[in-house]
Amino acid sequence: MAITEDEVRHVARLARLEVEAEEVSALAGHFNAIMGHFESLQEVDVSHVGDVVDVVADIPPWREDVVVVWDNREGALAQAPDRDDDFFRVPRILEEA
Repeated sequence: MAITEDEVRHVARLARLEVEAEEVSALAGHFNAIMGHFESLQEVDVSHVGDVVDVVADIPPWREDVVVVWDNREGALAQAPDRDDDFFRVPRILEEA
């Protein structure tokens, strides 16, 4: 299946891409080369390859969301290299305008 220059222009229009007139022929050639690679895959013998396993079945079920009260604020703040009361102090990364 060959890609025509009209199809290249149509796809470019759909993708809202501006394609110069002199680029259309080259793009059609690139697309046809890509399609040739896909066509060569049709010749590959895959009769010995088994069915694809359903990967979704291997995903563990979602756990239920459970609200847990976390009461270790002081423990977290105790690990801070610099602290101001109940806040972490961090170096300024933006200059004031």
